[in-house]
Amino acid sequence: MKILLVHPDDSPARGRWFHQRWDQVIDLGKAGCDSYTHWTRQFGCPVIPLDSLRIGVQECRRVREIFQSGCGRLLDSCGLDWWELTAMFFHEEIELLGTLGRFADQLGTDDQLLLTRPGFYADVLRFLLGDRVHLLSSRSCTKSSGLHYLRAAAKFPLAQLAEIFWDKYDGCYSLRRHFSANRQPSHNPVVLLPSAYINVSRMAIAYARTVPELDFLLVATRRSGWLADASTNVTVANLASYTTDGRDTSGEYEDLLQKWQIYRAELESVPEISLLRHLRCLDSFPKLLRQGLAIRDAWRRVLETEPVKAVLCADDSNPYTHIPVLLARNRGIPAIACHHGALDGAHLFKRSHADVILAKGKMEQDYLVRVCGVPNVNVEIGAPADWSPTCVRRDGDSAPFITFFSEPYEVASARTDEFYRDLLPRLADLALKAGRKLVVKLHPFESRRERQRLINRILTAEQQQIATVVSGALSEDLLQRTWAGITVLSTAASECAVRGIPSFLCGWLEYSHYGYIEQFERFGVGQVLRSPVEIAEIPQLIRRYRQPEVSSNLWQPVTSARLQELFSGARKYHHAFAS
Repeated sequence: MKILLVHPDDSPARGRWFHQRWDQVIDLGKAGCDSYTHWTRQFGCPVIPLDSLRIGVQECRRVREIFQSGCGRLLDSCGLDWWELTAMFFHEEIELLGTLGRFADQLGTDDQLLLTRPGFYADVLRFLLGDRVHLLSSRSCTKSSGLHYLRAAAKFPLAQLAEIFWDKYDGCYSLRRHFSANRQPSHNPVVLLPSAYINVSRMAIAYARTVPELDFLLVATRRSGWLADASTNVTVANLASYTTDGRDTSGEYEDLLQKWQIYRAELESVPEISLLRHLRCLDSFPKLLRQGLAIRDAWRRVLETEPVKAVLCADDSNPYTHIPVLLARNRGIPAIACHHGALDGAHLFKRSHADVILAKGKMEQDYLVRVCGVPNVNVEIGAPADWSPTCVRRDGDSAPFITFFSEPYEVASARTDEFYRDLLPRLADLALKAGRKLVVKLHPFESRRERQRLINRILTAEQQQIATVVSGALSEDLLQRTWAGITVLSTAASECAVRGIPSFLCGWLEYSHYGYIEQFERFGVGQVLRSPVEIAEIPQLIRRYRQPEVSSNLWQPVTSARLQELFSGARKYHHAFAS
């Protein structure tokens, strides 16, 4: 067979490969049903996504095994494991290695592969298959190429681009620390809230409002974690204001780097690690280590200068907001973890070092324990008390909006144009027929300007008249005015479910392999649509809609007294007594 593999940065239907004959076309990105049907007809052969070869959570368990194979070998002076922390940056590549390996195993000995451009996919397949792999173009797709940055710049808000710039060129806060005023330490004991972006901060502050009698300190690693309208019992600070020049750790950095050279050779007995080394993916480890130590020292200074009595982390999948949890654990300070979204699939391969993980309801608890394998004793149900949905009597039939909750699909190599082509024209037609408006609610990482241009390309003039784009925080007003919610994986599905708003999950577009849609469906969070054709059936589905009682499955508030016990270390002491 002569097989074409199309890189996510290329279009199957544009390029000199489009006019050649193929026996099969594999999309290395992810598109919608309409796109694959159209491309199959144009090419005269099957066109399928590589994504269809993934095996879901089993892949993640292999990632966990690989992570654990290197743990305990690269400890710093604070007891932090820098293999465990840094490996989080490579989990997507390791997952992809498994998928590409299975694809290579399915090929016949005479099959010929041609890729549209060089890059990670081509390098892996060349390593596995040798000279059977050929390139149709020499155009670079590396993240260092200027074209890559120009394309990326068009897809993110300006504020997000600024964050990307600072993360890339000032990871150690060498510059930003000069623009951050020194903080006067808090007078009263505080609960530390580490955050890297806005949704994490919102969740952490919701917990802070549950305990108004305690003081909290939200420390943001990036500007996007800053929340100006925080609760009255929350003080906000930049991590950059706690950083130093880093000279004190230069010797430790060199020592850890020498250990890394030794341990990396041992880790290469793991095939995936050996392949990552061959692909030079691990060459970034020294830079990540240097940045990590600088961030560790900043968090250490937070704990040394502020009267921190506990840590509540709403994103311990981020290595840099996970660090204060580790430092707190080693200092005997209570550390509690939660998640800012509905579910956190990173628990499939990471280890949580918190004393307790707070799940917002039974659905999240079941996912952590049954799917991710987190010990049940480490999970406790307790959502922020003041984030329970407002119980407003609503006339669903008169609600004016069909709301599509969008996401930054590009992050997962999905083709946003094709996703929108599957969805928006059909949703706009449905809105016109039902006498309603189509609202596209954006994720904080999406650019309003870019999405508006995309919508204008896809919708007709008539459809554009009833379509509007909404950005910013998800408001109660928007939810109460929503007749039907549509999304792929957004947490907004659970926000709709607890309010009795009919919501629909686009199962054919699922791009995550962490079992989110299956878990939503298991607990009655939305109805799963299996193809775009079913969008036209939404009115009939709503007429038959009988919302199951899901509120307690999604949201069981923790009491102020219980949170105070956790912040005082009650859970930790209970475990010690029980053992």
